[in-house]
Parts: sequence; C-alpha cells; structure tokens
Amino acid sequence: MDLLPDGYQEVLHWKVSEKPIRVIALQIFSIPLFFIFGLFFLSVAINLGKLPSHLEFGLGEVGSIVAGILLTLILHELTHGMMMRLFGASPRYGILWKQAMFYATTPGYAYPRQRYIFIALAPLFILSVLSVFGMVLWQGTFWIAVLGLCATVNASGAIGDIWMTIITLRYKATAYVMDEQDGIRVFMPNHGDENKQNHDG
Repeated sequence: MDLLPDGYQEVLHWKVSEKPIRVIALQIFSIPLFFIFGLFFLSVAINLGKLPSHLEFGLGEVGSIVAGILLTLILHELTHGMMMRLFGASPRYGILWKQAMFYATTPGYAYPRQRYIFIALAPLFILSVLSVFGMVLWQGTFWIAVLGLCATVNASGAIGDIWMTIITLRYKATAYVMDEQDGIRVFMPNHGDENKQNHDG
C-alpha cells in the first residue's frame, strides 16, 4: 500500500453497486454521451478520415466491428492499468458480471488526488487521440468507420470515470484516493473543516 501521510482519515467510501440507482444512472447518462461523442467522431471521420460514402457490411466487416469494440473495452482498462503502474502501483483486472463492467484496480493503494484524476481520465483522452490519429493514417478505408465507432464506445463508456472524477474534485488537492473494483475511497487530513461533509454522489 502507498502509505497515507500521517493524520489522514477516510471521509468517503463510494461504490457504484451500493445503490441500484447508480448503476441505472450510469447506463442512462451514457446514452446522450454516445450520441454527443458519436457526432464528434463522425465529423472527424468525414473531415480527417475521408470516410467513404459507401460502405459494405458483410460478415467480415461486422466481425471486425465486434472485435474492435471488445478490444476497445480491454484497452480502456489496460490504459488505466498503465497509468497506475506509472505511479508505482500493481493493477489487477477483472469483470463485474452483474454490472457488465470491466475494471482495473489497485486495492489498498492510495493516490494523491491529481494523480487519481489523471488515471481516471487517461483512457478517454489517450484512446480518443489514438483513434483520431488512426483515422488520419487510414484515410478513405473501412477502418475509419471502425475507429469512429470504437472511439465513441470508449468515450461514452468513460461515464463512470467522469462521475468518479467529479466526486473526487469535491475534495481539496490534499486528498488521497484509493481505487476499488467499482468505487473509490477518499482520505483527507484530519482537520475537520477541510473535509467535505456532503459525501453522497
């Protein structure tokens, strides 16, 4: 465990699975995000990727899309894990079957707030940039459509990361955050007035 500085105490234990409404909310909020990011990456695909006006969708193309989406979900968690390793942790990976969620986590390892935010948002930004780069590299091919769809799935699927980032930002920069399979623990200096009292997210 990355030891917390002296005088820190846990002020929040937030889990997605703690309340069914949270799981439902994540699914609901991901829908408008899918359309918003979908429009953005469609624009990129057309303007930078030179998306062909006519695309064939045979069995091979459908298989490529399914494989691409699955690979995207895996890369999303591997990117979290890569950032965790960058900060000295050893990530574990798995699936929460009931919530249909992949995860990367480092049980017992606490990160300074800013590092945790970097870890949480890394897949959203890194994979989006790589997708746009791929569109430029493979202009005018079927792969532009695959990359655009995968980028959209990745970005809309980051709703949980965005939500936990918003929760984390309620606390001062002195906070430490511990990542768990489907939630976080937040620690603050034991100074009373520095601790956020509204803990429910």
